[in-house]
Amino acid sequence: MIPMSAQEIKEFWHGFCQRQGVSEAVRAAGDRKIEEDPEHWADQTMWDLLDVLSGKKK
Repeated sequence: MIPMSAQEIKEFWHGFCQRQGVSEAVRAAGDRKIEEDPEHWADQTMWDLLDVLSGKKK
């Protein structure tokens, strides 16, 4: 696991969302997912998180 706090992961997620033009609603949903399991999301790409939120991945 990459040692990162939930807040650090969310900051990275927010930067990704800004660069990719992700909506505020999707960004907020991503924040909730990160808060549920920050250890998991520390080891995943932000594209993986976006795919989970869009239903492309489980």
